[in-house]
Amino acid sequence: MFRNYLLIGIRNLTKHRFYSLINVAGLAIGLAAALLLFTWIFHEVSYDKFHARGKLIYRACMEYSFGGQSSRTAVSPTALLPALQKSFPEVENGVRVYDPTAYNPVIVRRNDKVFQERRFYFADSTFFQIFTFPILHGDSAHALTLPYSVVLTKTTAKRYFGTNDPLGKTIQLNNDKDYIVTGIIDDVPSNSILQFDFVASFSSVAASRELTWGSANYETFVVLNANTDVAALTEKTQDMVQKAFGDEFVQPGDYVKYNFIPLQDIYLRSDMTELRPVSSIQYIYIFGGIAVLVLLIACINYVNLATARGAVRAKEVGIRKVVGAARRQLFIQFISESLLITALALIFALIITKLSIPLFNMLVGKNFADALIFSPDSIVIILMVSLFVALIAGCYPAIAMTSFKPVLILKGNFKTSGKGIWLRQSLVVFQFAISVILIVGTLVVSKQLDFIQNKRLGYDRENIVVIPLDSKTEGVYKQLKTEVMRTGDVVHVARATESPTVIAGGYSIQIEGGTNTAGMVVTAMSIDEEFIPALGMELVVGRNFNDADQLRAEQDTTYSFILNESALHELYLTNDKAIGTSVSLGGRRGKIVGVVKDFHFAPLQSKITPLVFFNQQSDYNYIFITLKPGNPVTAISRIGQILKILTPHRPFDYTFLDEEYNTLYDNEQRMGKIITTFAVLTVFVACLGLLGLVSFFATQKTKEIGIRKVLGATPTNIVILITKDFTRLVLVAILIGLPLAYWLMSQWLNEFVYRTDVGIMPLVAASALCIAIAFGTASYQAMRAAFLDPARTLRSE
Repeated sequence: MFRNYLLIGIRNLTKHRFYSLINVAGLAIGLAAALLLFTWIFHEVSYDKFHARGKLIYRACMEYSFGGQSSRTAVSPTALLPALQKSFPEVENGVRVYDPTAYNPVIVRRNDKVFQERRFYFADSTFFQIFTFPILHGDSAHALTLPYSVVLTKTTAKRYFGTNDPLGKTIQLNNDKDYIVTGIIDDVPSNSILQFDFVASFSSVAASRELTWGSANYETFVVLNANTDVAALTEKTQDMVQKAFGDEFVQPGDYVKYNFIPLQDIYLRSDMTELRPVSSIQYIYIFGGIAVLVLLIACINYVNLATARGAVRAKEVGIRKVVGAARRQLFIQFISESLLITALALIFALIITKLSIPLFNMLVGKNFADALIFSPDSIVIILMVSLFVALIAGCYPAIAMTSFKPVLILKGNFKTSGKGIWLRQSLVVFQFAISVILIVGTLVVSKQLDFIQNKRLGYDRENIVVIPLDSKTEGVYKQLKTEVMRTGDVVHVARATESPTVIAGGYSIQIEGGTNTAGMVVTAMSIDEEFIPALGMELVVGRNFNDADQLRAEQDTTYSFILNESALHELYLTNDKAIGTSVSLGGRRGKIVGVVKDFHFAPLQSKITPLVFFNQQSDYNYIFITLKPGNPVTAISRIGQILKILTPHRPFDYTFLDEEYNTLYDNEQRMGKIITTFAVLTVFVACLGLLGLVSFFATQKTKEIGIRKVLGATPTNIVILITKDFTRLVLVAILIGLPLAYWLMSQWLNEFVYRTDVGIMPLVAASALCIAIAFGTASYQAMRAAFLDPARTLRSE
């Protein structure tokens, strides 16, 4: 019986090649898109699931409020972990992790090999007890026990030592201390929030010997008991911290507390300032929805074509019923045909997926290997999805066609029946409504990205080179600046703690003396006198820093401060009264000498908050070189030659400030590219279905078209006859899709404090594009029918 069903299915496929091709192509594209997107989704939701005790690992994240200004950050002080372990039995174990490369890359040397590294961690000796990073060589229990010991990843060890055994050998950090290699681990999985090439013992860091509460530059991870009430632990921790800080909370409402965030929630659900890039659970919902929609539209194509062709196969069903075929047998036959088409589509989908992997990796910014996408788990899932698709796509046509009444069919009355027309029209409307939403989404994301690119930030980011700065480079900085300026390619050379794209340093500021001594939390960083002019910032009132300010800071520890407008507003100061006001910034005492116009120093999802500049030479981490417009390649080459001579201890490495700015929006740019790509696929699959329906409709009206042409109808009349109903359906789809698209994209834009609006143009453009695509698809088949020779179509009459 199965063989019979298979032969009938193959015969129908070969007999109606055009419709079979549309079904197979649509389902193949849908399955391939789903396989690729689901691979990405499974990777994103799998972050840190590989740790043996991953569900019990939490990160203690600091939340603080001072003077009504609050902040949430991933870092914590060195004193927190020992205090937690001593005070609360719920804390089984813990580890402190320090990433100095979050602020400045480090220099690692092995003989004549020198690299600038951006993935160098320090961690307590419990690191490998908390996290499951399998150690290949060495003892994980003691690898980080002694000061100046370091564990390398497998690839890093090969880069420094080749095929030689690295255990017991040394590498030099920042041209200063030698670290002994005590272990080799496998490369860190891509789905780990911690991404490192080196992890050295935390006892190597001076801060490890000072248990302080005031300096929070470290991540604290703890393993909690399985039955721990995390909310209760948070409350108890807050009481402990309040006692530790004591009189520092001078205003009602000031507090510092630590929230315990599950490790496995950090990557997709973090709502705080992170040290490294994270994603958002919203992208999972968006791209999961797109994958389902592409598959659903492919299924709709099958349902529409199968039910539309029901009239053609009605006599076949009627005769089979008359000669004794049971409804169950007919149902199995139609489901078998659906399974056959889906099986063919799956084969082509796997081929498409294989060929698309390199392009998909570029699209999502990952490096998925064939083995990951075609793993046994993935194959099982895609087979289950294919079976589900076959059943969903085949069930309704099978039920509809097996319900035909033989008497009506064989009397010839069935063709005049309107059964199924309403469903087909609804499904076409659904397909194109989704297409409209995706097209609008693509245009709005592109509009917001364009807004980000062209947004006036309050500082210049073009033609500015950023170079890391260390103590040895600082020692020759004056000579370096002189030589760089002498090239004639440079306008300014400046120094600062951080890049203006993201300034993360948190400090408390307080007005000293007077009646208003209110304090608050601000972002602050150290800059030199060249920084403001180098980046084209605007001073509203007062003056810039000068050499005398630097000298006072070094000799008398008396500082000068420049505040932004938001800081002035929060401190209840006006421009005319701000200059000369005495303030204290994190223990640094001094006076306000200037006010800088507000500028964006965080992603546009955040509003501009209070910011303070101070001048402290020991805090500089970066050099900023403003180039003259022209040929940056020549200028960079000359600067590189100067640095090679003056700073031979480190390789010449640089970035452009505008590139750093663009990386802040990697997720948004990636989202735009993915939506655009899969919107095109969705529209293409929808048009395949429309093409099939129009072709079938034209075939059914072949004789009517012939008669109309004999009676004088023009090709234009015939095209309008065939396309008008489908055009009307697309217009209905647009009316449904536009409000939904507007609402969805408005919700997405609300994530940005500074944003464009949806506007009318994306809606108009999406409508016009959808109509043009749909009409072009329909009119192609309509014109073929319109130019048929009536003599051929009416020959049998």
